Amino acid sequence: MEDVISKPVMLGKVGLKNRIIRSATCLSGADEKTGNPSSALIGRYKELAAGGVGVIITGHAYVNVEGKASFRQLSISSDDDVLELSRLVNEAHEAGCPILFQLSHAGAFKAKEGEPALAPSDVKNPKTGTSCRAMTVSEIHSTISNFAKAAVRAKDSNADGAQIHLAHGFLLTQFLSPIFNKRKDAYGGDDIAKRARIIFEILEETRYRVGDDFPLWVKISVMEGIQQGYTSLEGIRLAEELAKAKVDAIEVSGGTFYGNETLTPSRTGIIAGKNEGYFAEEARAIRERIKGRTHVILVGGLRSIEVMANLYDKGVADGFALSRPLIAEPDLINRWIDGNREPSECISCNACSRTGKSGIVYCPVMRDATEGIWAPLPEC
Repeated sequence: MEDVISKPVMLGKVGLKNRIIRSATCLSGADEKTGNPSSALIGRYKELAAGGVGVIITGHAYVNVEGKASFRQLSISSDDDVLELSRLVNEAHEAGCPILFQLSHAGAFKAKEGEPALAPSDVKNPKTGTSCRAMTVSEIHSTISNFAKAAVRAKDSNADGAQIHLAHGFLLTQFLSPIFNKRKDAYGGDDIAKRARIIFEILEETRYRVGDDFPLWVKISVMEGIQQGYTSLEGIRLAEELAKAKVDAIEVSGGTFYGNETLTPSRTGIIAGKNEGYFAEEARAIRERIKGRTHVILVGGLRSIEVMANLYDKGVADGFALSRPLIAEPDLINRWIDGNREPSECISCNACSRTGKSGIVYCPVMRDATEGIWAPLPEC
């Protein structure tokens, strides 16, 4: 049954050698000053491409400097970035793997200190307590243009598509959020479809600039995961509207980094075969409602190819995305395809998320295991 996962497939206009996607993961490997990929970061993507995944989605790249979320984050904010981004794309292609750039804006979670961060409204950041400044309509229009121009740069770098990041609490999630978005103009409202206006205008302008043949994917948080935030019912309805807007694929995640710890995108305590795929029910509801108008990708706590095959058989999703397992084992997919179907070695401890503070992200648990001194970190 697992063969259905390992066989080639077309997800929209992108041809994959299997149904497994490397979900966007910030590896903190770009040059801090320019945002260009370092040789080490390019090497990591080359390793992932050679490891057997069907397609890579890069870690989120900022579309303008104001939207930079973290140190050593990848930039796609300037035409000057295209040459170095092309090097990254070429390495993936040489290994036979398509690659998409994920486009993002931090909004209230910008890295740069000083002026108040931009957000949909004048509110306090629910995680940090700092004050945010409401974007003017002119700034919203500029941001829409920034996303569209970034997609053109992805196309110019010879990437196989772009994914617009609507998930996990960054600017476009903030527009969807009734906590962040209290606007009374055309970019706010009681209905999630009204609060999503910026997203649909980004998609419209981006499609105009890149043409009909360039794949445009989106990643959503199907629920905000915080009291008074938007619910899964609203997130499913948003996905229906995105399908009508003819996005080529919807990656279904959930939660935010400022929300309920039990509803975060990267949960701990995942046990293979027991509690994998924690957004599966929402993904299945979306797939049933959109009726084949676009493809659905499930991400979140997937650890075994057998579970993915069962979820596919149940109509949950067309593709399955992994992040932490591929930090632990970049060649995991090759291992599965070669016949070793044991689940990922990832123990879902999130220790990897702390390694980016000092350099490129890695799995300390697997490193210690390789060196013969394995022991779970206290937080695991």
